[in-house]
Amino acid sequence: MSSQDDPLAVGRRADGRRMTELGPVAESYDQLHRIDLLGEARAARGVPEGTYDSTVCAVFQASEVSLLNLARLARRTQARLLGDDIPAASRYVQWALGFHRLLRRIGTAVFDVRSAFGAGASDGAAALSISESAGYAAYVDALREMEDAARGTLLAGSPKLVRSTIATGSIDDALYRVLHGIRLSCHDATKWESDLTAVPIGVRRSTDELISAETLARAVAATELNASTLHGEFVALHQIPEVLVAEANDHLEIAIRAVRASELSRAAQHLTVCRVLLDPVVEAQRVMAEHLATGEYHAFRTNLGPASGTHSLAIKQHMFRDLFKHMWNDLETWLRSLGAPSLEDAVRDIDERRHEDPEAWLKHLVVDQAFRLHSAHQQWRHEHLHMPRNCLGSGGTKSMIGIPDGPQAVYKMRNAANAQHSLAAIHRARRTSLANAVPDSPLVKLITDPSSLDSELMRVVGEATREYFPQVQEQSYQPFRSGAAERNP
Repeated sequence: MSSQDDPLAVGRRADGRRMTELGPVAESYDQLHRIDLLGEARAARGVPEGTYDSTVCAVFQASEVSLLNLARLARRTQARLLGDDIPAASRYVQWALGFHRLLRRIGTAVFDVRSAFGAGASDGAAALSISESAGYAAYVDALREMEDAARGTLLAGSPKLVRSTIATGSIDDALYRVLHGIRLSCHDATKWESDLTAVPIGVRRSTDELISAETLARAVAATELNASTLHGEFVALHQIPEVLVAEANDHLEIAIRAVRASELSRAAQHLTVCRVLLDPVVEAQRVMAEHLATGEYHAFRTNLGPASGTHSLAIKQHMFRDLFKHMWNDLETWLRSLGAPSLEDAVRDIDERRHEDPEAWLKHLVVDQAFRLHSAHQQWRHEHLHMPRNCLGSGGTKSMIGIPDGPQAVYKMRNAANAQHSLAAIHRARRTSLANAVPDSPLVKLITDPSSLDSELMRVVGEATREYFPQVQEQSYQPFRSGAAERNP
C-alpha cells in the first residue's frame, strides 16, 4: 500500500503542520484538547476562583461541552437512520447514553455543591438554567430532527418490525438497542435538566455569557476530523475533566491553606467540593472505557500526536503531583501538631472522640474528606487503566509517548502514587489499606494467571494492535517536560 492509499500516512500542509487523510495531527496535548480555549472560557467567567459561583460556572461549562457532543451524536444517528444503517445508528445511540450518564453525574454534583456551600434559592437571587445555553438549543434541534428521522424510517416505515422488536428483542439486537437507547436517553435528560435548572448564582449575567458558550463551541468544533471517527468524543471526554479538575484544584489549594491555618470547617468544605467535582471526572473515564473500541481508537491515534494524558498540566501535574504532595504532607504535619504521642494515636483519637464536641467532629470531618478525596483519586486511576488495557494490550505495545509497554507504565504510576510517604503513613495510622488488589484472593489469582481469559485477551489486543496498526510501534520515546511552575499553595 502506498502512502497515498494509507489513511494514516502523515504528510504536511503548507504551514508545516503534519496531516493524515483524516485531518491535522496534534502537536501537543494542549493543542489536541484546545486547552487554550478552555482557559479562555474559564478566565472570562468574571467570578472569584475557588468559590461557589466559580464552581457553578465550571459544572455548567462541562455540561455545555457534553451537550454539544450530544448534538453531534444525534446528527450522526439521524444520518445512519436515514441510510438504513441500524447497527451504526445503535453505536451512536450507545455513545449518547454515555454522555447522558455523565450529565446525570454532573447534575448530582451541582446538588452536592449547593449543599456544601449552603446555597439555596432566595428571593431575588440570580439563577442559571441549562435550557438557556446555546449547546442545549443545539441539542434540542438535533434531537428533534433525529426523532423525525426515526419516526419516518422506523415507526412509519417498519411498524411491525418495531413492535416485534420491542415485544421479543433484547440488547443483542441492533434495532432494539436503538429503540431502548432512545427511551433511556429521553428519561435521563429530564433528570439532568431538572438538576441544572434555576441554580442560584451571585452574578447577574446570561448563561451563555457566564460559561462563554461561543468559546466552548469553538473548542468542541476544533476537535472534529474530516471523517466520522470518534475522535471528537474522545477529546470531549478529556475536555470535560480538564474543566472540572481546574476548578477542583482551586478548592484543593484553599483546603490545604485552611489545614495549615487550622480553619477546619473551611478545609472540610473545600475538600468536599473537590471530591464532588471528581465524580463526573471518573465517570468520563468510564464512558470512554465502555464505548471506545480498540480499532476505533487506533483509527485516529496518529492524529493525537504525542498527546499523552501525562501531559495534562491540570490533572497529571497540579492535581496528582503538586497539590497531592502538599495536601498529604500538610495533613500529616497538622495531625502531628495535635499533641498525641504518635501519628497513630492522633488519628485514632480523632476517630474515637469525633462525637464528643464540635471541634472533635471537625477534625474527624477533615480526615474523612481527605480519605474520600483519595478514594476518588483511586477510582480515577482504576478507570484510567481501561484505556491502555483495552487499546494497547500486553506484549510491549508502545504508549503514545513511546514507552515500550503502555499498560505496565500506567500500573507503575498508580502504584508509585500510593507510595507517597505522608499518604502511606496516614493510611497506616488509620489502618486503611492502599492496595488496589487482594493478591491472594481466588478471584485475583484467577484473573491474573497467565492462562486466564483476561491475560489472553490482553495478549490478543497487543498482537492485534501491533499487526493491524504497526505505526503504533514506530513512535519514538518523547518524554514530556513542562515549563510550568509547581503549584505551591
